[in-house]
Amino acid sequence: MAKIVRNSNGFSLVEMMIATVIMAISFFALSAAIVSSISVNIENELMNNAVRLTTRTAEVLLSLPIDRVHSCGLTTDPEAPRYSAAYQYDDSNECLGIETGDYLRFTDPDQTIKGVRQKYNVTWNVTVLNNNLRQITISVDYRYRGENHMNNSVIYKHRI
Repeated sequence: MAKIVRNSNGFSLVEMMIATVIMAISFFALSAAIVSSISVNIENELMNNAVRLTTRTAEVLLSLPIDRVHSCGLTTDPEAPRYSAAYQYDDSNECLGIETGDYLRFTDPDQTIKGVRQKYNVTWNVTVLNNNLRQITISVDYRYRGENHMNNSVIYKHRI
């Protein structure tokens, strides 16, 4: 009598399909995590840039004589908070200075973040506390995914 030998060294079709489904689910979960990670990374980069704009604006304002520090701003995004058409990043913005090119002391609020242009509205409000002291509130606003975001800072300028 002849013996029938069955070869059981390979995978069956059912086992291959199950393995393929498990791998597909794993790849979908991994891709969702990567997309979420990229989104969070972009949000953090936008906020870091807003902080840099706040810092650079504070440095310029602190370098000016106290009598030349007035409420003003640089705005490029009409949909973000605190937009004013008078606060353009050019010589038409008279509150930045009366000489040609005074606006160039400030950082351009239209920035490139990860290859994409992002518009920021940078404004500052000066409160006279006394003849020798000014409180300056700097606000940097921007929109991302239809939501408003902001970074605020308060600095004090005193007469030397």
